[in-house]
Parts: sequence; C-alpha cells; structure tokens
Amino acid sequence: MENLIELLTVGDIGTNCWLYGLEAASSAEDRPCIVIDPGDEAGLIISRLKELHWFPKYILMTHGHFDHLAALPDLFEAFTKENCGAPKIGIHRLDVHYLGKNALKVHQDSMTAAGGSSAYVDALWKPLPEAELLFEEGDAAGPLAILHLPGHTPGSAVFYDEKTGVLFSGDTLFNGNWGRTDLPGGDEAHLHQSLKRLLAMKQDIVVCPGHGPATSIKDEQRILKYLG
Repeated sequence: MENLIELLTVGDIGTNCWLYGLEAASSAEDRPCIVIDPGDEAGLIISRLKELHWFPKYILMTHGHFDHLAALPDLFEAFTKENCGAPKIGIHRLDVHYLGKNALKVHQDSMTAAGGSSAYVDALWKPLPEAELLFEEGDAAGPLAILHLPGHTPGSAVFYDEKTGVLFSGDTLFNGNWGRTDLPGGDEAHLHQSLKRLLAMKQDIVVCPGHGPATSIKDEQRILKYLG
C-alpha cells in the first residue's frame, strides 16, 4: 500500500502524531486510518486527514500523557460530526484515568511534576472524551496488536502490525534513547524489562516513536548495554 504512514510533529513538545492508513472498501471511498498520539494542533491533523481523504476509524494513545492527547477532543468532535460512526478511542486500561471527566487534575499533577507548573495543560485544556477501547496485552485495533510495555507509565503500550513490520513505540523507545520514568507512575525497572522485550523482536521492524526520528529494532540494539 502506498503512503501507508504519515507523520505530523505537533505542539511545543514536538510529539509525533502518526496517521496509519488502512484499506478502503473501494477505490472511490475515503480511506479509513488509525490516528496515533494526537498530541496537539488538532486543526493541522484534521486538515491533513482531509487532504489525504482519510478518516480516523481509531484514535489510539500509546500512553496517557497530555502531550500525546491534547488534540483528542477536537479531532474526535470533527470526525464524529462528519461520519456515521464516531472514531473508537483506545488506551491501555491502566492509563484510562488520563481520559474522561476527572482527567484534568491528573494532567495538572503530571505536568507539574515534569516542569514545575500546570500552565501548559491549563492553556490547552478541553474536556477529554472517555475511551471506548480499554486495552489489555494481546488485544488488537484493526491490524495493530497491542503489547503492554509498562515503565514510562503503568499503561504504556506499543502498537505492532506484524504484516507490515511497523511498530509505534510511543515514549517507550526512541532513536538512541528511551522514555523518562520520573513522572507519576513511572518505573525504571519495568521500563528496562519492556525495552529488553522490544529489542528481542524481529530486527527489521521499523520503529515509529513518540518523539524524534524513526529507527529500527536492529539499530536500537546499541542501548542494551545500558539496561543492565
């Protein structure tokens, strides 16, 4: 499939929002897709989807931090209005508290721990919808298998399409680095175990991270020496 993946880097924190195209029912129809980590700039994401003639069948979060879902309310509203069925929102069940009616304080506390202030959250805040899909290890959303890889947050997950060899790693694995564990719910030992699990997968898997450039499982073998 051509143009399967689109990358938009959004927001002041530079979050990677990935658009993953799925097969349309016919060549005359708009293509369904999966939006992964809509971290900010909802207008940009919506505009690009319309340019591509894509619509989100799923909106998935690799974890619940605010810089990975701030655009969710506007994105969900835009495509709920225009399509018969609303996009299905998915997140691992252990990060479900980052969504829904009680999520504001969770994000304020997390951002204060990260930078000493909740101003970033407060400036962008809109009420967050609830998740329809609460993932467990081994679940799937379309072609993407959900792997639970805690450490960055308790509910951090990666999304893996075995057929195409593409993996969306969120903030678990970056190009040459991995996610921080000093925010609420972070656990360094769990993250190291998660990284070892990832790095034992097929070497030719393309890794699409939550920040920074893409990489591969093969290229990230270099970090094993730091994991103990």
